[in-house]
Amino acid sequence: MHVLGGKEEEYGEAYTIKADYLISAVGQLNVPYTPGISGLTDFKGKLVHSARWNLSNDLSGQRVAIIGNGKLKDRSMKVVSNLLMVIKGATAIQIVPELAKVASKLTLFQRTPNWVMPRDDEAYPRRTRMLLHSIPMARSFYRASLMDRSEGFHQPLTGMGSSASEQLRDWCLGHMHSQLPDRKDLWKTLTPAYAPGCKRILISNDFYPTLLQENVKVETTAIKRLTPTGIETVDGQEIQYDCIILATGFRTGDLLQSLPISGLGGRAMQEIWKQEGVHALYGIGVEDMPNFSMLYGPNTNLAHNSIILMIEAQARYIQTLVSKVVNARNQGQRLVITPRRSRVHDYNDHIQQRLSSTSFADPKCQSWYKTEEGRITNNWYGTVVQYQNMLATVHWSDFDVIGFGAETLKGMNTNIGRVVEESRLNLTVLVAMGSAVALAAGFKYMFR
Repeated sequence: MHVLGGKEEEYGEAYTIKADYLISAVGQLNVPYTPGISGLTDFKGKLVHSARWNLSNDLSGQRVAIIGNGKLKDRSMKVVSNLLMVIKGATAIQIVPELAKVASKLTLFQRTPNWVMPRDDEAYPRRTRMLLHSIPMARSFYRASLMDRSEGFHQPLTGMGSSASEQLRDWCLGHMHSQLPDRKDLWKTLTPAYAPGCKRILISNDFYPTLLQENVKVETTAIKRLTPTGIETVDGQEIQYDCIILATGFRTGDLLQSLPISGLGGRAMQEIWKQEGVHALYGIGVEDMPNFSMLYGPNTNLAHNSIILMIEAQARYIQTLVSKVVNARNQGQRLVITPRRSRVHDYNDHIQQRLSSTSFADPKCQSWYKTEEGRITNNWYGTVVQYQNMLATVHWSDFDVIGFGAETLKGMNTNIGRVVEESRLNLTVLVAMGSAVALAAGFKYMFR
């Protein structure tokens, strides 16, 4: 890698780097989304996005509005009187309990509720800590059990209409009812009409109790526009605020907007994705983009397990591609690897078909997982283990390979394997057992 003009060029407005392979590691959640709310630029107070938080902001005693998503017809909206909030679900879970501590009055404007699971954290007993410290096999077993439990949530979160999905729904309702006793008015307001998993499921033990505080109210009136001094709701009421916080998430449907990338024939990445939305082979490679790969690319997001496991599998796969390019360079030659266009489209047709029957496709909700037209561009349909197995072998027939060593790769497969972290059981048995364990743990919340 060579920086033209010397190291000092990096401090200029632009500089050039030459490389044999380009890898994007910016992922899906990196460009803040600013909603097109009427009057957004008219507001004269403080306006800040939650992803660009200023730690010097002291909101104590201030009138603050938090706005969650530009598609106000579809997202959680919450307001704090003296503090108004229209909040994207995950942000609400984190922010509402803290704001309630400093707001004299907090009103939550909600349009679409989220499913909320309990945060089932607990302290490790001393005996358990000693066991894990002293016995390596115990640590391995425990780690595998965590993987099993996480994978076990796949069916409840994706199997719309399945018994596992209904059990998860009952668990979430039990959690709500136990934390909001005898508040059937709130139960009705906070119960989603869509299947668990259609939107990101949330985890909290302090969100629901916050709604019982005297200074907190749940309101379902929508926002009409922003004014120079605050927010006007559709019923004509205008409330004044000192600060408006945009907790509106990220531009998840426009991957790599912050990095203009062009490939063969000068074709831009966004041009490739313009017609069908973002898509890639295994979420890694894009047609007409030679020697280019992504980590956490299209259709590799999860609802049930850690994304790190997906990224690790991608890194192993990409390293195999890069090693061939580096080997050619070491020989003073070049090797160009480009995903076959037909293979990219066949793969994406397959995963869209699989995704169409999951909870992500539930027409009763619109989430950041999918486009306005319903195409799911962000999530993977299966388990982590299924994805890892898919990437355990590089099929060179998936690519057009040109240059040094290309002939030797034709018709070849390179087995790179995978890191096994789950219990060494049959996958079907594993997922079934994990689902049972994951869900059974939650029923204690239903009958408190």
